[in-house]
Amino acid sequence: MFFTNKKCRFLMVALVIVAMSALGPDCGEEESSSMEAISGPSVDTTELLENHCEQYVGGPRVERISEHVWAAMGHDLAHTVLINTAEGSVIVDTGMSPARARTMRQALESQAPVGKILAIIYTHSHIDHVGGTSVWAEEGTEIWATDIFTEHFLKQYGMFRPSETVRAMRQFGHHIDKESLPCSALGARMDIGAALESGVILPTRTFSKKKTLDFGDVTLEMKAAPGETHDQLFIWIPEDQTLIPGDNFYYAFPNLYTIRGSSRRPVKEWVRGLDRMRALAPEHMVPCHTRSVHGREKIARVLTDYRDAIQWVHDEVVRRANRLEDIETMKESIELPPHLASRPYLQELYGQVDWSVHAIYTNYQGWFDGSAEDLYPMPSGEAARREIEMMGGAGAVLSSAEEAIANDEGKWAVHLLAKVEESGLAEGDQSEKADELLARAYRMLAADVSNTNGRAYLMESALELEHGRPYPRSVKVRDEIIESVPLDLIFNIMTTRLDTAAASDVHETVYFVFPDVDKRYIVTVRRGVVEVVEGEPLPYTPEPVATLMTDSVTYRKIAMGFTDAAKEVVSGNVKIKGSLPALIRFQDRFRAGI
Repeated sequence: MFFTNKKCRFLMVALVIVAMSALGPDCGEEESSSMEAISGPSVDTTELLENHCEQYVGGPRVERISEHVWAAMGHDLAHTVLINTAEGSVIVDTGMSPARARTMRQALESQAPVGKILAIIYTHSHIDHVGGTSVWAEEGTEIWATDIFTEHFLKQYGMFRPSETVRAMRQFGHHIDKESLPCSALGARMDIGAALESGVILPTRTFSKKKTLDFGDVTLEMKAAPGETHDQLFIWIPEDQTLIPGDNFYYAFPNLYTIRGSSRRPVKEWVRGLDRMRALAPEHMVPCHTRSVHGREKIARVLTDYRDAIQWVHDEVVRRANRLEDIETMKESIELPPHLASRPYLQELYGQVDWSVHAIYTNYQGWFDGSAEDLYPMPSGEAARREIEMMGGAGAVLSSAEEAIANDEGKWAVHLLAKVEESGLAEGDQSEKADELLARAYRMLAADVSNTNGRAYLMESALELEHGRPYPRSVKVRDEIIESVPLDLIFNIMTTRLDTAAASDVHETVYFVFPDVDKRYIVTVRRGVVEVVEGEPLPYTPEPVATLMTDSVTYRKIAMGFTDAAKEVVSGNVKIKGSLPALIRFQDRFRAGI
């Protein structure tokens, strides 16, 4: 079913969505939810996408990479890599869910020596790399990551979680049939239903810059390498001359910007990390998505091309910005040089050059590109209304959009229909017709898009127009994840969840006291603004209408929707001083979750 007006369930539901991030060695090329998938009209995949899914993603398999290294590929969006040593095994990344992890473990055990699990290494904090850890972790298993992993993991699933949840479901095409979207450009389609059981375990050991682990006959060198995320690392195994680059390389143009929304990606650091990998001169390379690469010369060429493509786009943006070229012109005209654009590992099937151009520019220069007409534009709705009226009204524009669809002009149809929507001039039957035409236009446009993120986003958006926005089900998470969420984060997010219309004339304060961690938060609603202060109240803060006292773990569970506040009050775990009705009114002004 699709739902339109339900409240989201805080942090971990969206954590799973967001992130919702047999082929042998070198072939010598030149370089489920309980909701059934909803099939739209038949949309043929492009030849490029079909070829990519077959050659560079492939079906479920186990590949032996080098003497000590095996990889379970094609079972999940990301691979799980097993490194066998004389003392036991090390696992690199664990998949998105326990269900997928169990499948990959079984596959690896059928072909590789596993034995005791000595350590688990997270290449980075995206959920498709860490969600299956509970399947692999044993008593005494160390879990390694960079020292900013936990901060980054929790930060990802914070302030913009409601919007990122919806955008991530669109990006990964949760409800799109497999004929229309045979794979993600990075791996197998995600099983969000399976991921509702989360097996994430936070790192037990972390490092800064670099760390070497010695297991007798095998040495693992872990090196921080910001790129796909700020907490990214890569692994070098000198005995096997094998490189595990994490998500800083895969067979597609890199996702220098993700359309689901995220903080900036460190493009220059990404290039530097690839250069450090090149310096190692690896003989074998197994990325955490798509196929492996073998042969020292080929890997050198692949990594060189990859870093050159990233630097080319980055430097072109800087050069053109210094010529005062506007963003739209940059997006339309910046392309990879032909020798890079032709490489199979630089096709725009996951990231896109124009998306990257926009992100790089705004990361450096902000929203304004120097065009004076952008400083004081006419309000967009008013401009759209005038334009629609000049074109003969909403009915005439809808007819033009319908004609564009008939002529296979999807982009033009989307442009016209977006103007109609923005103008607000279509009502009743016209509004329904606009939605129906826009859904058709999205699908038409998707048919010409090989980028799996963009293709899925368009098709999911079409389904939303027809059925409403999907509501994700809740997810089971480990208590240690709940307990690890900082109280500061919970209260920081709380400030953005106020119903300002219900609080426009309110000036009230509530104290939240947590004796177990010796913390007190003073939350004041002041005419639509939420002020959070830890410790002592600021001058002129009103006396509290109520004080809520509990332990920090219980409050986290209440705030995240995993327990009921009334139940905790009855059980005595939560104590209220002051006016209970006033406290309830205070809390009701905030949207549930973060």
